[in-house]
Amino acid sequence: MIKQSELPDTIAIFPLAGALLLPRSRLPLHIFEPRYLQMVEDALKTPGRLIGMIQPNEVPGRNGPGLHTIGCAGRITQFSETEDGRYMITLGGVSR
Repeated sequence: MIKQSELPDTIAIFPLAGALLLPRSRLPLHIFEPRYLQMVEDALKTPGRLIGMIQPNEVPGRNGPGLHTIGCAGRITQFSETEDGRYMITLGGVSR
């Protein structure tokens, strides 16, 4: 686990309903949407390989999806690319 002070100022977030990442846990993900494929590729180019996992928070009357205020930073600890360009990754939770 890393300290919050060691995290970068900004990381990409992946809002995914029903997927919960906690510090010291692992989360396997199948990435296939173009915007999230790009997010993974961008994260793999950084030293920390971090992605923020957060739950969507639907707010009635709000224009567009909202997000919960707390999530978890996850490090890509494993990845493989399929023949058709999808990614199979594992995130390891590093910090709330």
